[in-house]
Amino acid sequence: MQHNRSLIGIVTAMPEERVALTRVMQQVSRCRKNGVLLYSGLLQERRLCVAEGGMGSAAATRAARLLLEEQPSLLLSVGFCGAVHAGAHVADLVLCKRLFSLDEQGLHAMALPGSDLGCARLSAALQHHGLRTWQGSFITTQRVESKPAIAALLPMGLQTPVLEMETAAVAQVAAAAGLPFLGLRSISDAADEELGFSLDELTNDALQISIPRVLFTCLKRPRIIPQLARLAANSGRAAKSLGTGLQQIVGML
Repeated sequence: MQHNRSLIGIVTAMPEERVALTRVMQQVSRCRKNGVLLYSGLLQERRLCVAEGGMGSAAATRAARLLLEEQPSLLLSVGFCGAVHAGAHVADLVLCKRLFSLDEQGLHAMALPGSDLGCARLSAALQHHGLRTWQGSFITTQRVESKPAIAALLPMGLQTPVLEMETAAVAQVAAAAGLPFLGLRSISDAADEELGFSLDELTNDALQISIPRVLFTCLKRPRIIPQLARLAANSGRAAKSLGTGLQQIVGML
């Protein structure tokens, strides 16, 4: 495959994550391809194509494979995450230093394609611009998991572990295509924020947020309403730092 050296392909899951990126881009255009929304534009004189793929590994795989048709020179998994250990705060940025996948068989370490992108260098650059940034360990899960339960499975001394649901899938697509890969996440829920609901209660079968299901769940369990409001506010803060972080590092990729 002939790669476009100027094009960066980015997979996001949710509209809030995608908006965080497209609002810092210029000359943005949108199209829908095989049910996936693709947003193309410019940032720091680089061409970007952002896929809003939906939540979960299956959706991320489909979005990443669609991006391959644009012939990018690298793939990124960008979005929100949840901190497992205390120390990292809401809106802190985390770069993927190590990657794990969690399924019914347990926790699996995964190779990071294109590790020569320089996680330490990018982290230092972000910190130089005043952004709290960690070199972290991404744990890709299949569903919302209990943070204490996940913490008990992790190796001792694992650096800044965070939970998300797509990075391992995007990394696998990148590896199969021979492309370098980078994971960039912003923390939307700190370690002490244990989610009081499951995705099944808020999403449809395609893991898309369903307003009727959200309303029904809130009526059934009104105690989660303050948490949903808090998470929405935290996601706004996380989105702002995510867009700023991408602005700072895209020229170095």
